[in-house]
Amino acid sequence: MLSRPRLLLGGALLLLLAAVWTEPAGSWLGEPDEARYAEIPREMLASGDFVTPRLNGVPYFEKPPLFYWCNAGALAAFGQTPWAARLTARLAGLGTAAVLVAGVGAASSLELGLAAAVLYLASPLGFVMSRLNITDGLLTFFFAATLFAAREALRRREAGRPAALWSALAGLAGGLGFLTKGLIAIVLPGGILLLWCLATRRARLLAALLLAPAPLVFLAVAAPWFVLVERRNPGFLQFFFIHEHFQRFATHQAHRPGPIYYFAEIFLAGFLPGLSFFFAGLSGKRPARWLSEDAEAFFLALWFSVVFLFFSVSSSKLPPYLLPAFPAAAALAAQGASRSGSRPGVWRLAALLATVLPAAVLVTPGLRRAVAELALTQIAVAGFAILLAGAWASPWAARRGFAAGLAALAAGWFGFCAGAALAWPRVPQAAELHNIEIVAAGEARGSGALVVGYRSYAQGLPWELKHPIPVADYVGELEPEFERRPGVRESLFWSRARFWEEWRSGRRILALVSPRDIAEFGGNRVVLKGRKYSLVANYD
Repeated sequence: MLSRPRLLLGGALLLLLAAVWTEPAGSWLGEPDEARYAEIPREMLASGDFVTPRLNGVPYFEKPPLFYWCNAGALAAFGQTPWAARLTARLAGLGTAAVLVAGVGAASSLELGLAAAVLYLASPLGFVMSRLNITDGLLTFFFAATLFAAREALRRREAGRPAALWSALAGLAGGLGFLTKGLIAIVLPGGILLLWCLATRRARLLAALLLAPAPLVFLAVAAPWFVLVERRNPGFLQFFFIHEHFQRFATHQAHRPGPIYYFAEIFLAGFLPGLSFFFAGLSGKRPARWLSEDAEAFFLALWFSVVFLFFSVSSSKLPPYLLPAFPAAAALAAQGASRSGSRPGVWRLAALLATVLPAAVLVTPGLRRAVAELALTQIAVAGFAILLAGAWASPWAARRGFAAGLAALAAGWFGFCAGAALAWPRVPQAAELHNIEIVAAGEARGSGALVVGYRSYAQGLPWELKHPIPVADYVGELEPEFERRPGVRESLFWSRARFWEEWRSGRRILALVSPRDIAEFGGNRVVLKGRKYSLVANYD
């Protein structure tokens, strides 16, 4: 029978999942990432080739294929829509919450597992990555599953119980994580487990993972695709492992630098609902005491710290990179919340941190103006009202137990999350380029014009047109060097001279043009003018 705390926390979790799965009309794919990760599986379905991922008609090897395969399955089952393209990400968010419930529940209690899942989904970064069509949510699910399964295998070996099944599950999750985003899915979990075993004098237990099914299952899952794709595309392995892993980590070639404190800022903003509980759980803790008295908490702290420090020293930084640390942060925060029932100051701090968001909108002229211009006032007022009501009710509710306090806080953050989901169709990232892409597709169908990216490329154009487009004097992140068919390269990658030759040939062309180049098209018809791109036609 479910206890009252479990019912409250389970209800809060369902409420947050409802916000994750909310998708109002007009929730178009964002540029560039969401559109890219929809277009690649669309091209897989169109070509029937599920070994070599392609973007705009040419091989694309920045990521392994599992996320594309999952998205292709969703598109095939539910149609080529934004909702179907986001289905994998949403299932991954649900999966990460389930892994937290099961993993933390097995190590501590079901209440703490539910609390960790609530704090993960209530966090702004956890919420966004559970509905955004990019790889990091799926990676985080497999990352967490690998660590919790491996920890259970170690626990069983220590107790003298059979551990082979959990070792195999760790290998399976690690292999699937590797097929999602590469080495990061095994190097970091492996480092966390090794450090934890050494620090807690449990190195002998590593045999439960190394001399066990885990490595064999991992190889059986991960190796076949790499063998196949290298055979079909010689040079892939060098590009994938050297260029996309070691050079990206050690150099600035990805053009994503950031200061050493970059991810501190991301964590503070992205984990806002759980910050007070996270630091409350850490306060007064000494590593030596953790090693002897609370090895589970030390495991979580090590998990968080390794991910945080690894990406902080990397030369390539983006906010989603920190997401694999969030399940550990959520589990630690759940422990802090459970110990803070008699400490109203911790709950008041959580309420104050929630107040930061509406206060920032009120005192920042640019934010107020954006809310008004995008017609988001009603959504913002309703969302912030629910946020403040729930956040400030939580200290009072916490007197009746941490589950009641956390349920109230989660209800408040549900208001913010649901407001963000409802606001998405109106923000420029969702609407602006989509409008250009829809106009381009309609114009192409109506006039028979060829759409060409002139020194530009929008990921959503092939998605809307249902075929690749030529690009002139542009490569960007496209990878034509892996296309072995000269005819395909020549049809999709034009020089600037060839573009102008085609433009003046009488062939109907609709060009996607950035503001820096629009002056070159003086006298031609501007079909649609946008902030980032315009559409220009060489016909009336």
